[in-house]
Amino acid sequence: MKNFCFFLFIVFFSCSSSNTSKDTLDINGLFTYTIPNCDNGGNPEINCILFIKFLEDSKADILIDGGDIVYRTNYTISDNEINFVKKPGLNYDISFSIINMTTLKHIQTDNIWLKND
Repeated sequence: MKNFCFFLFIVFFSCSSSNTSKDTLDINGLFTYTIPNCDNGGNPEINCILFIKFLEDSKADILIDGGDIVYRTNYTISDNEINFVKKPGLNYDISFSIINMTTLKHIQTDNIWLKND
């Protein structure tokens, strides 16, 4: 009987830990998106490559609108979706679906962002 209870205990915790792996997903790194047919005319204030650099502690640096201002904000991950906190200057909804560890889909535009190594 003790062995059976021990077996159930192990099975229960094995299943529990596998369900929490999405909550502790390690997304750190740089993801980019290149704007198609973008011509900045040599103007360094217009960026044709957008990026999100995921940092530790649920922080990220974001260049998302093609301008030259990089915003630092916080994010949360829930149910394979990344949501960014609105901040001054970055006051619109930004969220991504996690396709896999190297591919994100920008929910508002359906653009695919890829991880750079």
